[in-house]
Amino acid sequence: MKYNYSSSNSSNNRKTNGYTLIELMVVLSVLSILTITSLEGLFRTKANMDLNRAAYQLEAILKDCQSKAMYTGSNYKIDFQIPVNRYRIYKDYELVNTVQLDSVILFNTNFDYHKVRFTKNGTPSMGGTVTLKTKYGKTLYVIMTPVTARTRISTKPPANW
Repeated sequence: MKYNYSSSNSSNNRKTNGYTLIELMVVLSVLSILTITSLEGLFRTKANMDLNRAAYQLEAILKDCQSKAMYTGSNYKIDFQIPVNRYRIYKDYELVNTVQLDSVILFNTNFDYHKVRFTKNGTPSMGGTVTLKTKYGKTLYVIMTPVTARTRISTKPPANW
């Protein structure tokens, strides 16, 4: 039996058993780019969900303060503190609750001194709008009508702005 040890034959039939470093780097780069873009979308989605939750929570608190004022015969006040991104709820000058907005920006209100009061019969001191935003720029408006205190959430500011 004869064995052929020529180098020319073995170099042509040599198999590669793995990937080169450049191929691995390209694949990792593509996966990194896809991961970063999908995470950005997830962060935007979470911010939008937090904005919706905060708007519906504020709408519920406005309605709750109005009904509690009527049924308990007490005055209620919501004090929107824009620089510290929170609002406080008072019953007859006694602090009842503080709501801190962490992932949503309390951007603005058009209530006098950023406060709305509910009298003992449930009538608000005035109608107005609270503007909530995400850090990505999406905005929701919680709008309350005068006298009846009906509330709604809108993506557009009220017509009288």
